Amino acid sequence: DAFRFRRAPHKFVPAVDIEERKTDYRLTADLPGLTADDVEITIEEGVLSVMGEKKSEEVEDKDGYRRVERAFGSFRRSFTLPQGIDTEKISAHTEHGMLEVLIPKPATETPRKVKVLNK
Repeated sequence: DAFRFRRAPHKFVPAVDIEERKTDYRLTADLPGLTADDVEITIEEGVLSVMGEKKSEEVEDKDGYRRVERAFGSFRRSFTLPQGIDTEKISAHTEHGMLEVLIPKPATETPRKVKVLNK
């Protein structure tokens, strides 16, 4: 008898890191095997969502044996943005299976004095 290994496929959920830096927030996600065309980012009502699909690889069964451990499927990760973010300035790119989203921090208002004049 041949050794048989059966395992239910895992759902693909990319790991995400969020880093607060001096002028922005940097979101990075592990998306091995995906390109920019495979990923969609939307912003709605203050929530940034990263969606996509990792397609399964074609596997040839041979001699009644098959083993697949890589997770695949569609995914969606959502994050609430801080107040005051200018969503038009958010940028994203992929490189070597990593997605990087840069979210500029809102400009802080500097206190100022208003001069009162005599009329």
